[in-house]
Amino acid sequence: MYQSRIRLLFRLLWLQVAWLVLILLGARYLMFQQFADPQTLVGQADDVRRMWVTGIRYDLRIAGMALAPLLLSGLLLAAWHNSWQVWRRLAPLFIALVSLIVAAAAIGNFYYYQTYHHHFDVFAFGLFEDDTSAVLANMGQDYPVISASLLALLAAAIPALLVYYQLRLAPRKRPMPWAFFVVYVLIGVSLVFVFARGSVGTFPLRRGNAQVSELSVLNQLTPNALMALDWAWKDKKRDVQFTTVSQQQGQQLLHTLNFASLNGHTQSNDYLAQQPPHVVLAMMESLGSNMLAFDQPSNNDLLGRLRPHFADDFLFTRFLSQDNGTAPSLAALFFNSPVQSISHSSAQHIDLDTPFDIYNKAGYRNIFISPGNMMWRNLVNYLPLQGVDAVYDQNALLDYYPEAEQYMTDWGLPDEYAYRLAETLLAESEQPLFISILTVTNHPPYVTPNTYSPKPITITPQYAQHIEAGSIEPYEILTTFQYAADALGGFIDHIKDSSLANRTLIAATGDHQMRRIKAFYPNEQVLDRGVPFYLYVPKPILDSLDWRFDPLRVGSHKDIMPTLYHYSLSQQPYLALGGRNMLAPQDDAARAFGYNVLLWIDQQGAYVLNDPPVFYPWLTSDSLLLDNEPVQPVAPKQAARIAAYPQLLRWHINQQVKGSTP
Repeated sequence: MYQSRIRLLFRLLWLQVAWLVLILLGARYLMFQQFADPQTLVGQADDVRRMWVTGIRYDLRIAGMALAPLLLSGLLLAAWHNSWQVWRRLAPLFIALVSLIVAAAAIGNFYYYQTYHHHFDVFAFGLFEDDTSAVLANMGQDYPVISASLLALLAAAIPALLVYYQLRLAPRKRPMPWAFFVVYVLIGVSLVFVFARGSVGTFPLRRGNAQVSELSVLNQLTPNALMALDWAWKDKKRDVQFTTVSQQQGQQLLHTLNFASLNGHTQSNDYLAQQPPHVVLAMMESLGSNMLAFDQPSNNDLLGRLRPHFADDFLFTRFLSQDNGTAPSLAALFFNSPVQSISHSSAQHIDLDTPFDIYNKAGYRNIFISPGNMMWRNLVNYLPLQGVDAVYDQNALLDYYPEAEQYMTDWGLPDEYAYRLAETLLAESEQPLFISILTVTNHPPYVTPNTYSPKPITITPQYAQHIEAGSIEPYEILTTFQYAADALGGFIDHIKDSSLANRTLIAATGDHQMRRIKAFYPNEQVLDRGVPFYLYVPKPILDSLDWRFDPLRVGSHKDIMPTLYHYSLSQQPYLALGGRNMLAPQDDAARAFGYNVLLWIDQQGAYVLNDPPVFYPWLTSDSLLLDNEPVQPVAPKQAARIAAYPQLLRWHINQQVKGSTP
């Protein structure tokens, strides 16, 4: 009887292994068909083959690990009649649960990649640290949640029913000799063990094995959803761990990067010393270069009132967001932290070196305004600790503008109310202000107030080619993007037309790329991670300083604050962290790069942060597009610099939180 039960157990096991692999393999095939550009795959047959072979090994690893409990419990409980009956009843439920988890993860990973152009990563857990109800509401609006859920349930029901009927109807087979039976069991157990390791070599199948190609899309599709989630969870745990670091390590990283130090210093300037200007910095939701590429003034106006300011003032377009979500980009820009959860981590009570401290020391009052709810990420408590004197979120804005309540969405009030309050505070303040604005309107559900009259928008052929599938109307997405840009443009209009024109700096950037836009890699990788950096500096300030504007200078979020310091503060030391003045007469060659967690750019082109990095030159001297052909190999010194910069960011935050040893 024991033999018959064990042989039945293995038949069910192999059936379920095949089913789980089929789910994961099918998901990879659909993603390959949807997201891999056939033109970029020309000549990459070996890489594609490695993707499939390694991907199947990852799939078998998930199947082996998921089904090991079923195998071990069956081997043990098959020896007794009563325990076997319990196992028979629970096995279909266990198989249904495993299949449901695998199918749901595979479906979720498909839509995650469609939105973020990356498999599940640490940012996936950050989504649940946002306003969860708003996230869920947006998912229901823009993703086929019901049909996807039904598909996952079907994927769970099919194997469960098959197992249920096989356990009930399986005929008893003639026993085999015990020696053969023992070998049979050992082979079966060994196969499951090999599947769970993904390898018969010294090391199990690991994260590094997913690097199968120079093409990012193939590397992204190689691991399945469960493996990617496992790596993301481990990254998250490491992300919030802080350790004591050594000064020697910091000095070595500085040497590798060719940085003299982490510090900068603005020059002495009598005009700024006597008349310190107000400074306004807007971090705008999804103000991505990938969307701005579709702007056509005549028929698809994505800028509105912002257009003349983009033309008349300083605009850097070869510019990257430091990360690919609002929370990590905000943490990098305002808290000098590569840890996106810093504001609600174990370090949430520690006062860091931030831009707010720099402006406080210079006599400024720090204001933070957002039309969203700043209980998000604990910012309402964290910002004051970091030197912000007043936080105005949607609740404060409703006190000032109660009529705005009718336009409330899941994420907050329309952006225009944040700008209206900023204008009022600037006009009334006798003390110089540093105002940070975090906008929210350009976000699902993509709703604009009915008082807004949109300018012409059109689904151009270029835009149509890049639209990702979703239930939200493309016109609503275009209109909302236009509204957000227009609201900023209206604010700049009002400042320039007032007495504040000569004493207010205004800067704006995006937090990350525009979602729901396809990117054709590798050609559009910079476009996909790019955000503009807009800067208005009053003429009296420019006349008092030396400067040079080169629109092709590359940069990223790390360069925004140093630039603002140089045109608002006199003789002020500051923390640079690799950033530099983007308008300096002579650019700082060591710091003349742009950094995103997935990409590094310089004057020659872009480095995709694989291991090792892959370099693509600019397609043309003034383009944001890359040549499709990589140039190999990357020089060891450059590869070392690229690896050292994120290590330096991590070293610095560890030093801030835990301190350092000599």
